This record gives sequence, structure tokens and C-alpha cells, in this order.
Amino acid sequence: MKLAPLCLALGAAGMAAPVWAAQVQGTITDEQGNPIVGVEIQSAQKRIYTDQQGRYQLTVADNQHLHLHFGAGAFVHQERDLDLTTGTTTLDLVLRASNIENITVTGTALGRSVLESATPVTVLADDKLLRATEPTLGETLAREPGVQSSYFGPVASRPIIRGMDGPRVKVLQNGLSVADASTLSADHSVTAEAGTARQIEILRGPGTLLYGNGAIGGVVNVVDDRIAQHPVEALSGNVDARYGTGADERTLSTSLNGGNGTLAFHLDGNRRRTHDVDIPGYGEKAPDEPQPYGKLDNSDIKQDDATAGLSYTGEGGFIGVSANRLESNYGIVGHEHEHEHEHEEEHEHEEHEEEGHPGVRIDLKKTHYQLLAGLNDPLAGFSRLSFAAAYTDYQHQELEEGLAATTFKNKASEARLSLYHKPLAEWQGVIGLHGSHRDFSATGEEAITPSSKTDSLAAFLVEERQFGNLNLELGARVEHYQIKADTIILEGHDGDELFSPEKQSDTNLSLSAGSVWEYRPGYTLGLALTHAERSATAEELYSYGPHLATGTFEVGALYHLHGDHAHPEDGSLSQEKANNLDLTLRKFEGDWSWSLNLFYNEVDNYFYQRNTGTLVGEDEEEGAEEEEHHHHGEGLPIYQYSQADARLYGFEAALNIPLGSDWSVDAFSDYTRGKLKDGGNLPRISPLRLGLTLNYDWQDWHGELGAVRYARQDKVADFESESAGYTLVDASVSYRYFTTAGDVLFYLKGTNLTDREARPHTSFLKDKAPLPGRNLTLGVRYAF
Repeated sequence: MKLAPLCLALGAAGMAAPVWAAQVQGTITDEQGNPIVGVEIQSAQKRIYTDQQGRYQLTVADNQHLHLHFGAGAFVHQERDLDLTTGTTTLDLVLRASNIENITVTGTALGRSVLESATPVTVLADDKLLRATEPTLGETLAREPGVQSSYFGPVASRPIIRGMDGPRVKVLQNGLSVADASTLSADHSVTAEAGTARQIEILRGPGTLLYGNGAIGGVVNVVDDRIAQHPVEALSGNVDARYGTGADERTLSTSLNGGNGTLAFHLDGNRRRTHDVDIPGYGEKAPDEPQPYGKLDNSDIKQDDATAGLSYTGEGGFIGVSANRLESNYGIVGHEHEHEHEHEEEHEHEEHEEEGHPGVRIDLKKTHYQLLAGLNDPLAGFSRLSFAAAYTDYQHQELEEGLAATTFKNKASEARLSLYHKPLAEWQGVIGLHGSHRDFSATGEEAITPSSKTDSLAAFLVEERQFGNLNLELGARVEHYQIKADTIILEGHDGDELFSPEKQSDTNLSLSAGSVWEYRPGYTLGLALTHAERSATAEELYSYGPHLATGTFEVGALYHLHGDHAHPEDGSLSQEKANNLDLTLRKFEGDWSWSLNLFYNEVDNYFYQRNTGTLVGEDEEEGAEEEEHHHHGEGLPIYQYSQADARLYGFEAALNIPLGSDWSVDAFSDYTRGKLKDGGNLPRISPLRLGLTLNYDWQDWHGELGAVRYARQDKVADFESESAGYTLVDASVSYRYFTTAGDVLFYLKGTNLTDREARPHTSFLKDKAPLPGRNLTLGVRYAF
């Protein structure tokens, strides 16, 4: 993509300064008349905040239509439209208090808040995010309603939203794909870092309108401050250090922002070191050979992450660039490889352990560049233009005894151009283009997915209108998507076979309609209807071979199985077509607050990994000599990507009850049911969960004591084992100390305090790797 001319144009336009001759000013108070400090007032051009007296003053160009957003986390957002001429306009506002934290969600098309979104949204920010942060993104989010974790040990864990994971859940960094290899396999880590994030947004339900093919199940957007979009005039930052007892975790995160009102810079970094994690008992559920007790072998991690950003913010817009470098080396839990002479190699293996190369490890390196730009009043009838682009160079090697056995590379580029139009017949909205290119390659022993190139190009439209207390949103997206894979060498019993797949090409359509209605003060009803289409990924189509990390022999959907033999059958497969209904009820004012989300998702041609019940090599003739019929992966169960019509439905519920001035109770529950229409269950679907937390807040102290009950999962797929239920007990306490140079937060967090053995049903490794045992984390964070 040739981005330079566009970037220069945006930069030049951003330097063009209009004549500022009009002012909007006023005072913002709560319903008791008290001034509200720190209310964000945002227009297309500027962002300011109220002072200690709740006052604000915004200077803008005269003779224009102005659309203003007024928002604060503990209050209901308001919007106002003004037609300005010149001089000063006074606008005083009263904001209603909200018991549901009402943060603006940057990952939505029009930047709506939690309460304004028809799609169920959760945002983790501030101290709540700090307390939730774990070494992996999946575990950081695993206790949010509707979200579970794929948990491939403590170092590789991806979010699962309502039973959907992998290529159906899009993980973003500031609205752009992280472009790693985590969708290929559960043992590949997600390269988004929670430790340096400002907030993490979870959109439950299809997010295909903005993000396309990989967001049919949901979106996780990790937001940080690497590119400033508004003037920065002071120095700010933070330093966070923590130590965890359960894996001897040592983590240091730091962030720094500064600017002179025109130029702004950002620096952040994260360093994490852990040893093997403590577990209650053995790793294997039923060990049949000696293994460590109380430790999960090969579960340590070494990770370094650094980011730098530079921005220009002018009166007409902004433009900024950033660069991120991530290096990680971590162990693969439960990774078993075939050794023809295990006993003969035992001594050699011990020698390698002494040299610092125990087990199988992943050595990961990623460089990620982003460009963000915005232009105010770019064209007649349009209030704002935004442009976002990214380029990623990703590589990881799977090391066996210190040597590279398999290498994965992913080079990806992405760009999105959005134009926001001014109110037209009381409708406001955005139109845009979104394109991406992915060049993936895999070489070595476990290169079971062939090298491939994936391209997509899409156009989208989202429109919104307010009808009194009802907000209506309509959207559409058309996306052309294609994959071209290289020739595949298929290893078989009778020799190798070459397979040159045809190019797969689809046009996907997404449609949505949503509304939020405040049917009585403090109560809203949200309804979202979505039709979304998804094309299969390269791994779903072409995979063929032993995947020893998950202990399976994977076969793509473009193969026909005869027992344990597979033959390629070239051709096109039907797209997934999902029709999703979300119904959301919220109470956000008064003493109690609660929310209830009901969802029903009917998916035609759903891709899933089906356990065929067949093992590699079991069709061999009895008495045949092993040397004549040996096949790589022999004895592994065959899992094939298959298509079938499916239904996923369930609920998420949350409740907050105050108990006097200092105490409160939070409760939540969620449930997902995944079924095949023709009978049977989808694999690795999470069971019912119930959680309860007692909170204490007094002056600068905060404390929590909570428990989450995971029910038994007995609604399992063919050849899938059931999972026992378990309860996890956690607690935390924190104290904030204020100084003239900033504030210091001391915190202590305890997880799995009862040291309970817990094996999540969503994990490929549930019988090999339980969740961590008791862990205490002590941390301190300084912010200025």
C-alpha cells in the first residue's frame, strides 16, 4: 500500500490553522448541584476537561455546526448539537450518576459509551485493569462475563467469547490487528500486552462491520497511548513493579508521555520473568510415569516489550507513528515428541537441560508499526477523516533441545480509511474502506499448515439517529476475501503426495441493526440483530499432519477421510453464515445496578474440529513390521475441520448491591450452550459460572474477597471427556498514597487461595495442565 502521499497530505492539512473566533463555555454539575471534576468534553477538533469547579471553555472556529460529547466514568454521557456564529455561547449541563462505569469504547464505529452500545461491551481500565492483569491476555480477561480462556498453560492463553475462539475472535491493538500466529494454535501466545494498556475493550457478539472476517465471534481491543490524538502539554507517566510467589514472577512496566502542545511523544516498556508455575499436585490428571509434584514443568517465560510513538497535533488534525518490539521465550507445556529411542536419549536430554534448553520452547520476535491520522472538516459535509495503518513482521521458532525445529513467519499489512459525515436528516455516521494482506509461512517438522497469502478488501457504512429516548444504529459491510496456498507435501503410508490447492475466494456480507431505548429513567433496553459471514482460514482448509502441542493429528476441511487415510478434494467450501440476536437490559441509576444479556446465535456451515474417533496407524495390517509402516504422528487421534449447522445461545448477568457507605457486593453469572443442529455438542464449550465478590472502600483503601464457581461440564462432544466443577477463591487489598509529585498505589492480590485443582473445559491441556495453584502478588504503582 502506498501510504506516503496520503500521510503527507494529512500532515499538511493538520498544520493548516483555521481562525478561532467562537467559544463554548459552561459549568457541569451532578443532580445535587456539586461540580464534577474531569468531565471530558470532546468535539471533532479538540478534547478538554472540566476544572475543580466543574467549569470548561472550548474555543472553536466560528460559523459551524458543533457536535459535542460530555462524558465521565461515573455519569451518563450527554451529547449536544450547536450551530455557532461568533462570540461566546454558554452551555451548562447536569449529568446523571451511573452505577455502571460508563467508559467510551474506542472500538465501536462511532465511539459510543458502554451504556450507549447496543452490542454488549465490557471495559477494563484503571485500578480494575491493574488488579486483573496476568501474564497472558486470556487470563487477564478470563473472569469477565461471557469471556473464558483457552489456557494452554500460564504462558499461552487466548480469549474465548461465548464459546468462540481462534479465528473468530479478533484481538486488536488500538483498533488494528495484532497480526500474530495465535489463531493457528492454542500454544501460540497473543502478542498484546495488558501491562502497558490504558484500557481493554471486550465486544461480545459479531464485530464484523468494522473488523471483518476474524471478528464474527467478538473483539478484544487493547488500547494504549502510543499515538496522541489530542494536544499533550505536560509530562505524565507511571511505573509498576510486581512480584508473584506462584511462579517467582518479576514484572516491571513503565510508561511516559510528554509534549509541548504540538509535538507529543510516548515511551513504554514491559519486562517479565517467571519460573515454572506452582500447581496443586501433578500436571497429569492421571500420571502413569514419574513427574514433578507441585510444579508445572516447562511453564516459565522471559519476555521484553518496548514501544515508542511520536505525534503531531495541529488545529486541523493529527498524525502519528509508533514502533513496537516484542521478544519472548517460553516453554510449551505438555508438548510431546516422538523418540524412537527414548531410553537411549534420556541421558542426552538431561545434558541439554543442564545447558539451559529444557523441553520444547517458543522463541518469538515481533516488530509492529502503526500510523494513525485524523483530519477535521476534510470535505464539505464531512466532520472528520481518520486513517489507520499497520505493518507487522512476526516470527517464532519452536525449539527442541535448543535447536529450531519449526519456524513460523507472518508479515501482515492493514489500512482503514473512515469518513464521518455531518448530520444528514438527523442521521450521523461513517463510511469507510478497510484492506489487509497477510503473507504466512511455516517450515520444519510441525509445519502442518502450508504457506499462504490472504487478502481482503472491504467497504462499510454505519449510520445512527436519535429518536427521543431511543437510539437507532444501522450498518453494512461488503468484503472480498481470498486465500492462495502453496503446494502441500502430504506424507502418507504409501509415500508422499503433492497437493496444489486452488485459490479460495468469497464475498462476505455483514448487516446489523441495533437500538438502545431508555424506556424509563435509569433503565435501558438494547437490541442488536446481526447477519455476519466468514470465510475459512488457511489452517481450517489445508492443515495436515501431527500437531504434537495439542496431541492431535489435524486434517483440514479440504480432505476426504477414509479411516486414517486422507485425500485432498479441491474446491470451494461454503461460508459460515451467522444470524445473531442480542437482548440487553440494564439498570444503572439508584442504589442497585444490574445488567442482563441474552444471546442466540444460529450459524450455518460452522467450522469446528471434530474428533473422528480414529487414531493414526490403526488401519495398518496386524503383524506388519513397524519399520515398514511407520507414519509420523502414529497413535495420535485424528481431528478434522468439519462444517455443520450450529446454535450457540446463553446469557451474561451482573449485579451490584451497596451495603451501606463502605461495603458492596458484586455478582455475575454466564452460560454458553453450543449444539449441532443435527444432534451432538460443540467441543470445549465453557460450563455455567457463578461469581460473588464482597468489596470494601474506605478513604484510600480498597479490599475484595470473591469466589467463582465453575459447574461440571457434562454436555460434551463425541469422544470428549467431561470436566469436573471447581471453585476458585481470590482476594485483594490496595492503598493509594497521594503526594505532590504523584500518587503511589500499593496492592496485594491472592488467587486460588484454597490451592484448588482446576482444569478448565476450554483448554486442550485440561488433563495435562491445571490452572496455577495459590499465588500472592505484591505490587506498587507510581503515577504522575
